[in-house]
Amino acid sequence: MIHSAEIRDALERLTANASRELLAKQPHWGDAILCDGLLYAARALKSDAPVDAAQRWFEPKLAGGPRTSGWFWFWAAEALPALDLYLDTKDPRCLEYARAIAGFLEHSAPRTPDGAYVPHPPALEVWIDVCYFTAPALALLGRISGNAAMLEHAADQMIVHRDHLIDPNSGLFWHVAYVDRKSHSPCLWARGNSWFSIAAPQVLAEVDAAGESKRLAAKVEKIREALARQLNKVVSLQDDSGLWHTVIDRHDSYLEASSAAGFALALGRALRTRLVGLDAARARDAYSRALGAISSKIDAHGAFTGVSQQTPPGDFAFYNSIEVGTAPFATGVCMMALSEALESDNG
Repeated sequence: MIHSAEIRDALERLTANASRELLAKQPHWGDAILCDGLLYAARALKSDAPVDAAQRWFEPKLAGGPRTSGWFWFWAAEALPALDLYLDTKDPRCLEYARAIAGFLEHSAPRTPDGAYVPHPPALEVWIDVCYFTAPALALLGRISGNAAMLEHAADQMIVHRDHLIDPNSGLFWHVAYVDRKSHSPCLWARGNSWFSIAAPQVLAEVDAAGESKRLAAKVEKIREALARQLNKVVSLQDDSGLWHTVIDRHDSYLEASSAAGFALALGRALRTRLVGLDAARARDAYSRALGAISSKIDAHGAFTGVSQQTPPGDFAFYNSIEVGTAPFATGVCMMALSEALESDNG
């Protein structure tokens, strides 16, 4: 079992490096997730320095306003850290920045006939990653602004992504659904599954915090059931190392760190909220081993290693050929997972 002192040490090294890296490296679509991770770390470590780094990264964006045209893949994820920064600083520009992105999603983003966001028009595709890039921010903004319709929209996105992408045999999720062809990508990708598992409890928490759980009870139950079933299967596929294989049900694919960070974050949230249907005993063991595994992947310089790089869909050989290194989105999720674990231990 990993102890809180080890988690704190790992988080401090990771956060110090990430604060420097966010401001110095070449821009990447995952920087928004790295920025959000810094805000989690600031709360857990009770330090203002990560907030300062996040503010410095956001300042030129706030001055110019968000992109709200073209493929939203590259900028939609900025809404969530903008909202978290608003909660930390009360800077109204952060709230307006997030509102502009949410306005595009609600009123202008391309969708499938049943309402799922389409990230790469004109291709009519549903990607599992997109539920994380969109639904939690809509839910948080809906709660902050008292917009019940926006909260419901966030829940609807989780459900429609489930409907398009779930593998009925396992409860896991495919990477991409090709709507026109009524088919999907051929592999169960671990990091893609982790995006759903992170987003679902975040949306559920905002619905509950807004007092909307009773009104949205049927939709809440659909999300809870999907999450519990998914996580029970995820736990059964964990490697002895505490990591997961990049194609999650193929032990002949390599072990990968970002998915373990995502599943650690999701399992911690599920356990703390006593998710109905979750095998809690097995989940606690998997959670502890995942925290140990991701902590061990933080090197002496504070870099989170063992991360598969940007991954479009493909066949098994393609997933297994993706280069491994570091990536800002993975660092961000790792900071979130360690931060929530440390806060839980100290709470």
